[in-house]
Amino acid sequence: MALHFVLVVRTRDGLPLTGSTDGSSTNQDHDYQEAYKDLKLLSRKSAQFTDRCTYTSGRFHIHFTSARGLTFLVLTDINYPTVLTFSFLNDLMKEFLQQYRHEKTDVITRPYAYIDFAMFMHKTKSKYNSTRFLSTKINISDLNQELKLRPPYSIPHAELYPELGSKSTSFRTPGRGLSKDQLVERILVNLIGWVSTALNILCACLHLVRGVAVMNDEHLHEFSSDLFQYGVTFMLCSVFFLYQIYLMVCPTKMRKPLACGTLGSICLCQLYLWEYRTNVEILFHVCVGCTATFVIFTRKIQQKLPQYNL
Repeated sequence: MALHFVLVVRTRDGLPLTGSTDGSSTNQDHDYQEAYKDLKLLSRKSAQFTDRCTYTSGRFHIHFTSARGLTFLVLTDINYPTVLTFSFLNDLMKEFLQQYRHEKTDVITRPYAYIDFAMFMHKTKSKYNSTRFLSTKINISDLNQELKLRPPYSIPHAELYPELGSKSTSFRTPGRGLSKDQLVERILVNLIGWVSTALNILCACLHLVRGVAVMNDEHLHEFSSDLFQYGVTFMLCSVFFLYQIYLMVCPTKMRKPLACGTLGSICLCQLYLWEYRTNVEILFHVCVGCTATFVIFTRKIQQKLPQYNL
């Protein structure tokens, strides 16, 4: 059992300030690499959790503590004592706060600006990985009592990966940690998304076929600008339905105004094509567009900050 990788980040935005130089995921096994990725994700999401948390990643634990706008994270073997881990994090936190001013840390923009602190982290980690040191030179009774009274929050997998299917491994279940009501709600949301996508594809195909048919009618008879405009409108409407699918699958920061503009364009196309449509057909296509817009508005975007690798 041992401490492995250590990382110090700014809590509000996950900017890495310093980290271990001897425990990256390079040349490690698959489980370690997965745990390392989880630690990096937790470092960017630490502001969402309480000041003392634990996350289980396969055969590893990730512990972290936050204070004064900083978060200290460590990756350990799953059988490494929790109380020793938080004692180690407390030692790091005290030393870091003594060496570096909070005002400077709060405005810094360059990642790993305090890489010189890695030397202290390495020495402290070596001590905590030493059986002789742990048995003779550390007193954890007070901290042990504190952890019993206020144990660290155990982060469920579903809370770290809120999107179903966002990450899947052999030892993870996407819905683990969800209540029954939350699981039902999530399944319904995904079901609506799939149904909406299928209906949009159907509408796009119907408009494309109808547009081609109108264009063929134009060629069979004398050239008619009206028929040409109707054919182009059918094809444009097909493109709008396909674009809604794109916004559902690949949401962007501008998805809401784009979704509103696309829905408005679909409605205008239906009004222009009313001579070729029954009221039921117009209502159906507008409802499909509205459903897709609802899915686009309600889908959550996973925040992705820049990846900083040591």
